[in-house]
Amino acid sequence: MLSWTRSCLTPSSRQATSADELTLPPFQQDHAFAAFEQGDWLAELDLLQLGTALQRSAIARGGYDGRFFDLMFAIAEVLESDHGWSFEQSDAWLERMGLWEEEV
Repeated sequence: MLSWTRSCLTPSSRQATSADELTLPPFQQDHAFAAFEQGDWLAELDLLQLGTALQRSAIARGGYDGRFFDLMFAIAEVLESDHGWSFEQSDAWLERMGLWEEEV
Protein backbone atom coordinates (compact mmCIF):
# COMPACT_ATOMS: atom_id res chain seq x y z
CA MET A 1 0.00 0.00 0.00
CA LEU A 2 2.86 2.35 0.81
CA SER A 3 4.32 1.90 -2.67
CA TRP A 4 0.93 2.75 -4.18
CA THR A 5 0.75 5.90 -2.05
CA ARG A 6 4.26 6.85 -3.09
CA SER A 7 3.41 6.34 -6.75
CA CYS A 8 0.43 8.68 -6.34
CA LEU A 9 2.67 11.34 -4.83
CA THR A 10 5.31 11.09 -7.54
CA PRO A 11 4.63 12.87 -10.84
CA SER A 12 4.51 10.52 -13.83
CA SER A 13 7.50 12.26 -15.44
CA ARG A 14 9.59 11.38 -12.37
CA GLN A 15 8.20 7.84 -12.10
CA ALA A 16 9.78 6.90 -15.41
CA THR A 17 13.17 8.25 -14.31
CA SER A 18 13.43 6.56 -10.93
CA ALA A 19 10.67 4.54 -9.29
CA ASP A 20 12.39 4.59 -5.89
CA GLU A 21 13.07 8.34 -5.78
CA LEU A 22 10.34 10.47 -4.20
CA THR A 23 9.76 14.13 -4.93
CA LEU A 24 8.45 15.06 -1.47
CA PRO A 25 10.64 15.65 1.56
CA PRO A 26 10.27 12.98 4.26
CA PHE A 27 8.03 15.09 6.52
CA GLN A 28 5.63 15.71 3.64
CA GLN A 29 5.63 12.01 2.76
CA ASP A 30 4.71 11.21 6.38
CA HIS A 31 1.95 13.82 6.30
CA ALA A 32 0.56 12.48 3.01
CA PHE A 33 0.57 8.93 4.31
CA ALA A 34 -1.11 10.00 7.58
CA ALA A 35 -3.82 11.82 5.60
CA PHE A 36 -4.36 8.71 3.48
CA GLU A 37 -4.57 6.52 6.60
CA GLN A 38 -6.99 8.97 8.24
CA GLY A 39 -9.26 8.68 5.20
CA ASP A 40 -9.25 4.91 5.66
CA TRP A 41 -10.26 5.26 9.31
CA LEU A 42 -13.05 7.68 8.36
CA ALA A 43 -14.36 5.23 5.77
CA GLU A 44 -14.43 2.50 8.44
CA LEU A 45 -16.28 4.84 10.80
CA ASP A 46 -18.85 5.58 8.07
CA LEU A 47 -19.48 1.85 7.66
CA LEU A 48 -19.94 1.39 11.40
CA GLN A 49 -22.33 4.36 11.56
CA LEU A 50 -24.34 2.90 8.69
CA GLY A 51 -24.52 -0.40 10.57
CA THR A 52 -25.77 1.40 13.67
CA ALA A 53 -28.44 3.21 11.65
CA LEU A 54 -29.57 -0.11 10.14
CA GLN A 55 -29.70 -1.64 13.62
CA ARG A 56 -31.89 1.21 14.92
CA SER A 57 -34.21 0.83 11.99
CA ALA A 58 -34.39 -2.92 12.54
CA ILE A 59 -35.26 -2.36 16.21
CA ALA A 60 -38.05 0.01 15.19
CA ARG A 61 -39.40 -2.54 12.68
CA GLY A 62 -39.10 -5.52 14.99
CA GLY A 63 -36.23 -7.22 13.18
CA TYR A 64 -34.00 -7.21 10.15
CA ASP A 65 -35.75 -7.70 6.83
CA GLY A 66 -33.92 -9.43 4.00
CA ARG A 67 -32.46 -6.26 2.52
CA PHE A 68 -31.13 -4.89 5.82
CA PHE A 69 -29.78 -8.33 6.73
CA ASP A 70 -27.88 -8.46 3.42
CA LEU A 71 -26.57 -4.92 3.91
CA MET A 72 -25.21 -5.79 7.35
CA PHE A 73 -23.38 -8.78 5.88
CA ALA A 74 -22.01 -6.60 3.08
CA ILE A 75 -20.69 -4.12 5.65
CA ALA A 76 -19.02 -6.96 7.56
CA GLU A 77 -17.41 -8.24 4.36
CA VAL A 78 -16.02 -4.80 3.49
CA LEU A 79 -14.67 -4.42 7.02
CA GLU A 80 -12.86 -7.73 6.52
CA SER A 81 -11.59 -7.18 2.99
CA ASP A 82 -10.76 -3.46 3.05
CA HIS A 83 -10.15 -2.65 6.71
CA GLY A 84 -8.30 -5.69 8.01
CA TRP A 85 -10.96 -7.07 10.31
CA SER A 86 -10.72 -10.78 11.06
CA PHE A 87 -13.69 -13.07 10.43
CA GLU A 88 -14.09 -13.48 14.20
CA GLN A 89 -14.17 -9.71 14.70
CA SER A 90 -16.82 -9.10 12.04
CA ASP A 91 -18.84 -12.09 13.25
CA ALA A 92 -18.79 -10.69 16.81
CA TRP A 93 -19.87 -7.29 15.45
CA LEU A 94 -22.80 -8.88 13.61
CA GLU A 95 -23.78 -10.68 16.80
CA ARG A 96 -23.63 -7.43 18.81
CA MET A 97 -25.77 -5.78 16.15
CA GLY A 98 -28.45 -8.43 16.70
CA LEU A 99 -28.34 -10.37 13.45
CA TRP A 100 -28.40 -13.76 15.15
CA GLU A 101 -31.46 -13.03 17.29
CA GLU A 102 -35.05 -13.79 16.33
CA GLU A 103 -36.11 -10.27 17.30
CA VAL A 104 -33.93 -7.22 17.85
